Amino acid sequence: MISHDAIVSDPESLNNGIKPSVLTFSGSDSAGLAGMQMDVKVQHALAVHCTSVLTAVTAQNNQQVFAVNAVDSAMFRAQIEAVSVFRPKAIKTGFVASEAQAQQIIAVRQRLKIPLICDPVGAATSGAELHGKRNTDSHRNINRLLLAHCSLLTPNIPEAQSLVGFDIETAKDLRRAARALVEIGAQAVLIKGGHWQYADHMGLDFFYSPEEQFWLQNEPVDTPHTRGTGCALASAIASAIALGYCLKDAIVIGKMAITQGLHNAKGLLAKSVRYQDVRYQDTHDKQRYQDTHDKQIKELASFDTPELTSEQSLRQQQSQLNYQDTHDKQIKELASFDTPELTSEQSLRQQQSQLNYQDTHNKGGVEILCFPATQRSLPGLYIESLMATSELSSLVLQKQENPFPGIGDESLGLYPVVDRAHWLDTLLPLGVTTIQLRIKDLTGQSLEEEIKRAVEIATRFQCRLFINDYWQLAIKHGAYGVHLGQEDLVAAAQNESNPIKQLLEAGMRLGISTHCHYEVARAHALKPSYIAYGPVFATQSKDMPWVPQGLAGLAYWQKLLDYPVVAIGGIDHERANAIHGLGVSGIAMISYITQAENPIKVTKSLLRALAL
Repeated sequence: MISHDAIVSDPESLNNGIKPSVLTFSGSDSAGLAGMQMDVKVQHALAVHCTSVLTAVTAQNNQQVFAVNAVDSAMFRAQIEAVSVFRPKAIKTGFVASEAQAQQIIAVRQRLKIPLICDPVGAATSGAELHGKRNTDSHRNINRLLLAHCSLLTPNIPEAQSLVGFDIETAKDLRRAARALVEIGAQAVLIKGGHWQYADHMGLDFFYSPEEQFWLQNEPVDTPHTRGTGCALASAIASAIALGYCLKDAIVIGKMAITQGLHNAKGLLAKSVRYQDVRYQDTHDKQRYQDTHDKQIKELASFDTPELTSEQSLRQQQSQLNYQDTHDKQIKELASFDTPELTSEQSLRQQQSQLNYQDTHNKGGVEILCFPATQRSLPGLYIESLMATSELSSLVLQKQENPFPGIGDESLGLYPVVDRAHWLDTLLPLGVTTIQLRIKDLTGQSLEEEIKRAVEIATRFQCRLFINDYWQLAIKHGAYGVHLGQEDLVAAAQNESNPIKQLLEAGMRLGISTHCHYEVARAHALKPSYIAYGPVFATQSKDMPWVPQGLAGLAYWQKLLDYPVVAIGGIDHERANAIHGLGVSGIAMISYITQAENPIKVTKSLLRALAL
């Protein structure tokens, strides 16, 4: 049965003059590094419009939160009413200031019946709590209200711990937490591993839904500029959904966008160390300074009182002396900044202070500039059910360090897919150098004989023969490689004999069929010899739930992937010429050759065209 969830974005939907939008609920960040400011930037970078409803105004920078003021209920409702004229494709929530706001967001979601991506923000990246101690509506209560209506919840480790009420230290804990959040009400959960003990060397996130569980893994990016990553990820996922991608594809796209954004991230120019040393050494010094001098100002104001007791007068004079002493000292310190000569100890302290200042004050935010477009941002995707044990070591062991052998310097070229060995006798003498044997109607001895014969013919013509699916027979008879579809991949990974390892040890090449971001990420985890992508155009060869991506979709993957790319799906002579111009390594054809009135004539014509 074809699932709608398999459908990826329709490129034509982006060309109808309508820009998709995301209804976004989040707080304002005065530093512009997170919250609504980050949401707007990310959604704009991914070609989506952000309609915004502010939940709170925060005074914060890249070190601390100074104040949080929730938007009053009348203004909150007015914002919702104002943007209700638009038709968003998804809802994204960040910081929600109260249970009343959460209830109104739920009501909006129920009316619109569109996906809700919830980033359960409870603290700034600096660690400061956004729900103050005086706020009776806690982070836990607010987000538990939203949980039952979430299409996807995207907590980090501390946020997940807050929601489930236990510590997350092991992979088993992580799975338990994700399952608990779904049991509470979320349709699916993506727990971000950036705060986890494995994050420094693994770059892991964990997805959980009742139907499927998987890990996403990128090589960690060494940068201190990580502000706003949670906001950015949720916004990127919501944007991808608004563009028409299914949830699993949107998650991979979001992960890619964050990784690319971390590579692009830069610091912010901060004030000099002198400004820091005198006026803002740290939060506590500033607060003590403010408390002391506010008190002194009040006491100074009392000088205008005409009648004072002798005791009041004495206290007033002493207060004035204390105030004068404090400010004289500050003036002397300020004056010392212009002193050209410093002792070695003073100079060292000043230099260290400046370094510390730069480390904390220059910290910037993740910088997503465009739709993800590089392979280094592409995560490897590991299906949870395929892991042998309950601990993370199984994933580490499954992570494939060595890639499959390459296809050599010569491109794959015209790549016929045939169902019998006799086609090799027909096509290889014409100059075909790559071919796939895809048999679906034979078993047992007849199947093996057909594969054995095909290998013999391919060897005679020095042709690269890929056997579809039957990896054991391919190894046994010495084929050049094996091609696996996505269902074949799952079956192979569940096989206790570890077919992927056996193929590697046998020196076989591996090609993998893909149709979307999710499947490309799953293929990338295995580091194959090539990746086939399609359908490029509508095809009658097999029933597919995926929207054809056209030349634009194929060009995207050809540019993004470092692997050789093979185009497949609905390709004829004219389309083959256009595809060839994109620089793909191979052009796979099934019915256009095998069902042609004159297969030899068609093949010769294609070979001539692709040789130009």
